[in-house]
Amino acid sequence: MHDSGIKIEVHLIQNFAPSNLNRDDTGQPKSATFGGFRRARISSQCSKRGTRNMWRESGSASVGERTKLLKSRLAPQLAANGRTQEQIGTALNTFLAQFYSKMDGEKTAVLLFVSEGETAKVKELIDRHWEALSTGHQVEGKAAKVAAEELGKARTSADIALFGRMLAEQPGRNTDGSCQVAHPISTHKVDMEMDFYTAVDDLNPAEETGAGMMGVIGFNSACYYRYALVDRDQLARNLARKTERANGTWTQALAAEDYEDADKVIQAFLEAMVYAIPTGKQNSFAAQNLPSFGLFVQRQRGVPISLANAFAKPVRPTKGDDDLVGLSVAALADHWDALNKVYGDQGVKRTACFHVDQGERLHKLADSDRGSAKEAIAAVMEDGRG
Repeated sequence: MHDSGIKIEVHLIQNFAPSNLNRDDTGQPKSATFGGFRRARISSQCSKRGTRNMWRESGSASVGERTKLLKSRLAPQLAANGRTQEQIGTALNTFLAQFYSKMDGEKTAVLLFVSEGETAKVKELIDRHWEALSTGHQVEGKAAKVAAEELGKARTSADIALFGRMLAEQPGRNTDGSCQVAHPISTHKVDMEMDFYTAVDDLNPAEETGAGMMGVIGFNSACYYRYALVDRDQLARNLARKTERANGTWTQALAAEDYEDADKVIQAFLEAMVYAIPTGKQNSFAAQNLPSFGLFVQRQRGVPISLANAFAKPVRPTKGDDDLVGLSVAALADHWDALNKVYGDQGVKRTACFHVDQGERLHKLADSDRGSAKEAIAAVMEDGRG
């Protein structure tokens, strides 16, 4: 089967109540300058973590572990009759240093991103080469090459296949991400606000006044544009471990079942983009706000396009129209129409959108309205499954 050439885009308009969803190093909400104006911002890493957390809780897709504590995770699994803790520690230190990262005490020197299948393969290989590893000797020669190949073919998790990973000391086992996630930015300029708060000591005597604690926390309220892109072919290759190239071409063809696996992950990702909400300071602000508008685009061999420039000129409420969310949806729809007029459809096979009371703002995208997020996801995935 030839590669499908299909990419799927996500475009969301999401308005959050006062919140501090993603903090910078000073504890203030992250921001960026765009179009010459300060905007509220959420990092792409925050969005990806929200996806991974939702998958972990729902079980809708497999999730790897990002950790420096792989040694601690594996040590109990290697315990067996006659094996001492010293031998287990030596074996793990030797293997991890050879195939992953130098050790820094009981931790790897860098944060590793490993799937459950790969962790199981590490245990299997340590058991296989126990005699050498437990005495501090690395796996040598052909056996080392075979071990590296087996680790490379171990079943990966959906989040690693989507977002990729880098092993600085083992570049041959890096995974090229199949998904691009933009930093959500506000469609309008934003001013940061500060909340001065106090807490009363409940056991203070009546004659003693004043707060037992006080502090300041930053927050804002913003309507965000969110964008992400998934390369269906790269995802299928990552999941199937068919990523080897020779003379600039893939050495293995993708099969129908490879695409089936990829499509399940894409669907789970689209659902997470809609429903996963950053957790930062939610106990203080409870900004549990779902998107007001979503557009999914399926392209085949066309150029993917972010619609962020719809908001290069910040959206501003006017006396005649003060609906910031509606104005943001209208700006996106106008920009979509303008891009199609200038550049053509760029391989668009299907569009599907959903909205909350934004029907009059959709313009030409009204034909893509599927009525609900669930139906919009199903619609954009339909052709991709063929």
